Amino acid sequence: MRAYLMREVSEMKRFRLMTILIMLFCISCSQVRAEETFAISKVSHPAIADREIKAVAANDGLRVWATINSLFVEASDGSIQTFTPENSPLSAAGNITSVAVLNNEIWVAQNSTFGGFGVCRYNSGKWETMRFPDAPGLLNNRVVCMHVDADDYLWLGHREHGVCRFVETINPSFASYKLMHFYDNSLLTVFMQLTHLWLGSSNGIVRLRTEIKSNVELNVDKWLFPEFPAREVFSICDYTDDRIIAGTSRGLAIFDGKKWSLLRKVDGIKALPVTHLQRTGSRIWLGSPVGVQIWQENQPGPLLTEADGLPSSHIKAMCIDENGNLLVGTARGAAIIINP
Repeated sequence: MRAYLMREVSEMKRFRLMTILIMLFCISCSQVRAEETFAISKVSHPAIADREIKAVAANDGLRVWATINSLFVEASDGSIQTFTPENSPLSAAGNITSVAVLNNEIWVAQNSTFGGFGVCRYNSGKWETMRFPDAPGLLNNRVVCMHVDADDYLWLGHREHGVCRFVETINPSFASYKLMHFYDNSLLTVFMQLTHLWLGSSNGIVRLRTEIKSNVELNVDKWLFPEFPAREVFSICDYTDDRIIAGTSRGLAIFDGKKWSLLRKVDGIKALPVTHLQRTGSRIWLGSPVGVQIWQENQPGPLLTEADGLPSSHIKAMCIDENGNLLVGTARGAAIIINP
């Protein structure tokens, strides 16, 4: 009996020691993450230095930075092009809302206080303008966001009515999806997850299941406040285990396939409101008017601000380039967080 009790005590001591070691390891890892540093390089070219960056896109060896009504394009060979209302169809009276790069083509959307200007695309030295009602399938000219999905389809989100997808044929056209939700609310962002098209709005989030061939409204699921934990959805991206994450005014909303949960300020989310999201591996980058923050599976990271080397803490646009670098557009210039 005494030997048995001694073994029990020994096992308890071993268990306590292992617990302490695991706790110390976790604290050590936490400290490493907190001390993690990132190489931030400002883009010093005078065309965009100290200027508000409205949008950014990268693909096919190109980086495209947009100011209010101009483009600054960097190619992988080091060459640079700039497009302004003087040498392109860009309107001096319009604000660029979104840019995209697809198949070596540059796409640009512009809006103004009074309406939209449709979209323009640039390829091999030539510009083409597509506007409603002349462009078949384009819902209207108020295009507020563009998204290139994993299958290289270009999706255009309209402020009203819904979305359309560009179809490259002899006569270019758009496959349109009108949704009743967007006759009463404003569309803010678009993201394609496999065959599910997620649409962020001024009143909750909408899912269009594009794999179902029937009346569009029968394919639509929507979550409104308070079932969805916020009203505005500014940004959307995917995450591991087929989850969807949405950036909102209240924090980071996470959908596990059945229900939504919310990570807030008390959970360590400092980048509020979460206006931009980008994913690199298991990391999610949160852009906001107060800086850029890293989030990784319930482990909030540091908030990067002007004090860390960003041109401004007010983040206006973000994207990931082909080398894994995070391109950051701010209210006072552009920066690159090198392969974070």
